[in-house]
Amino acid sequence: MATPQAPDASEAEEDVSPGGDGSLLKTILKPGKESGPQALTTPSPLCEITMRVREESAATQTNVVWPRQHHGAEQPPGLPPQLRVGVETMRLGEVARITHVDFDETPSVRTTFDVEVLDWDEALVMNSVTKRIVKRPPIQAWREPRALDRVVVRGFLGNVDYGPLSEDWPDPSLTAPPISGSWRLDEDIQNDEGRPISAGLEECVKTMRVGEVCQITIGEEQGTIELAQLREDPDQALISHRGAWAEPGDSERRSKAVDALGAMGNNHLKKGDFQKAIRRYDRALEVADDGGGDDGDNYLMEDSEDAQQASKAAYEAGKEAVKRRSMAARANRALAHLKNGDALQAKLDCEAVLEDDPGHVKCKFRRAQALVQLGSIEQACDVFKALMEVPSLQREARQGLVNARKMLKAHRDAERELFRGKIKAVPSISVEKPPRKNALERTVVASLSSRRAVGRAASDAY
Repeated sequence: MATPQAPDASEAEEDVSPGGDGSLLKTILKPGKESGPQALTTPSPLCEITMRVREESAATQTNVVWPRQHHGAEQPPGLPPQLRVGVETMRLGEVARITHVDFDETPSVRTTFDVEVLDWDEALVMNSVTKRIVKRPPIQAWREPRALDRVVVRGFLGNVDYGPLSEDWPDPSLTAPPISGSWRLDEDIQNDEGRPISAGLEECVKTMRVGEVCQITIGEEQGTIELAQLREDPDQALISHRGAWAEPGDSERRSKAVDALGAMGNNHLKKGDFQKAIRRYDRALEVADDGGGDDGDNYLMEDSEDAQQASKAAYEAGKEAVKRRSMAARANRALAHLKNGDALQAKLDCEAVLEDDPGHVKCKFRRAQALVQLGSIEQACDVFKALMEVPSLQREARQGLVNARKMLKAHRDAERELFRGKIKAVPSISVEKPPRKNALERTVVASLSSRRAVGRAASDAY
């Protein structure tokens, strides 16, 4: 490893810690390559990095392969996980001195490494989707996007132009570029300009930070994308962040959050995006089940008995409202599971709703549909027969019964044919009389028989 000393290491030292707290310091000893496909890029958390490392106190250097961080792989032994953050700021061929300062120790402990980046692979985001970081974001923009965040991208992908990158704006005084792609992450199926959002682009954006510029490849399409802005919608904190509704006794906020998430799930359900619908219903039920520290005893802190009773009534009403909304979300999630081909989860959701509300006819109907898919057709037929007495479901129940009976008949016919195929006709056996023996054959047979009889007698006697 070439490790030339910087003219003035203290002046060249850069704080590359995520929070800018001085816990990770870097000094470039040798600049990276200026040409080639990886010349101006740096590895991302999605890359597997090959590097040469020597701890300051060690006499020898070792080659290390650091696995992708987003794949749950463990870091190399003997290296602090914070070192990876510093390495991700380095270019190919760069040699740097990276110091980790552990402020949790008293006094603080400094560990210094000399690192040379030898190579890294393509950052695999998902199948057929790769990215390379061209420009790293500032330290302050460390947070990656969350679901429901509104993202703004610039650049291009294939034939789609999202406008110039920030540094290429024709008019820097503009508060927004002429064209940009903006949508709610993991929620919208098209951006504000009405263009469809590919799954590959969205998955790439999920791994980016504000100000980051990446070269991405999605199948046969290539492009350069910048995550220019990251904004929260007005209800983002209410919807997305756990505990935002954790005000004691504040069932109204939780009800609002469940309603908002349920509406999003319903929207995806109508569009046929069942997986997104299920994720929204999952989140709605998380919010509904999270009491936020609400133990129901807050009304006891009121001064007067009347105030206590009023608080208790409000608490019970709010609790009931959250319960009703959660039941609606669970019932709709059952439908989404049915549409997504998961009959077992649909059945379980329906049974959970029916446990609290035995008269929920829609869940009875969806449970019957799930039973058909699970093979319990006779049981499903009984449910459909009962639901034919419900005016609002009479037509659907009758059709469900007809379809279930057809499936049952087809199933029984198949069993009958299978049984017939196993039982084959017994072949007839022709019995012929043995040919008559001549005189010589009769004599030989008689002689052998007499000898066997004598032998058996002798054996028995012995």
